[in-house]
Amino acid sequence: MNILENITFSTEKPNVVYIRKSDKVKYICISLGKDAVLKKHRAPNPATLLVLEGEIRFLIDGRELHFKRLDTYEIPVNVEHEVIGVTDKNLFTVVHELVAPKES
Repeated sequence: MNILENITFSTEKPNVVYIRKSDKVKYICISLGKDAVLKKHRAPNPATLLVLEGEIRFLIDGRELHFKRLDTYEIPVNVEHEVIGVTDKNLFTVVHELVAPKES
């Protein structure tokens, strides 16, 4: 699969493509056009962000972080955050480590 052939850069909403989904991992690619917003949400499991193209503003815990091409960030579990596209084409991946339920 070629990600760029399956994704658009909208200024109105994020576009999400699943790269891999299994019982252990969820690997997604998200695109944002300029000023498009990935609305506030929480990562229920450990997750790693990698910016592939463009620049994003990452709002979390009252702070604003800026990430550019090839920057990575470990997204804290269960902390509300949102993402805003800065340039015309912003593309990043997020890998969620799916935690198996604990046995009783």
